[in-house]
Amino acid sequence: MDTHIISGKAYWASVVKPNTTYDDTWQIDVCLDEDNKNIVESLGLTVQNKGDEKGDFVKIKRKVYKNDGSMRPAPVVKDSENNDWDGRSIGNGSLVNVKFSTYDWEYNKKKGVASYLLAVQVVDLIPYDEGGAEFKSVKDGFVVGGGEAAQEAPF
Repeated sequence: MDTHIISGKAYWASVVKPNTTYDDTWQIDVCLDEDNKNIVESLGLTVQNKGDEKGDFVKIKRKVYKNDGSMRPAPVVKDSENNDWDGRSIGNGSLVNVKFSTYDWEYNKKKGVASYLLAVQVVDLIPYDEGGAEFKSVKDGFVVGGGEAAQEAPF
């Protein structure tokens, strides 16, 4: 199995936890500069561009479950010095190296080339914002354990 490595900014990285929106997959979108775009196109993979800040990108993925229902292991994730990843989610815009292989597929009289995600190396992490609970304090607002006497329930 030939392996390939491309570099770029990561978007929608589901490599610590799988994406379960449709089919359960480990996946990552990688933004492509001209050199990496040439690599991807030479392999027969589809380069996408949705006209947003990502520009040209490729989706590299691997299904979580095999056809027999057994689970595939998660892709390997490493930091810039090849240490095992600590489980943090990878935020959009993080600089990554992505290792993958390709395979030919044929289904319903269609055929093409697909990627198989093997590993991700995080070179420059932009932490994923889990939804941000950062608010400014509100003067005279409710405070948990703020000293108000507990009220008994009327029933």
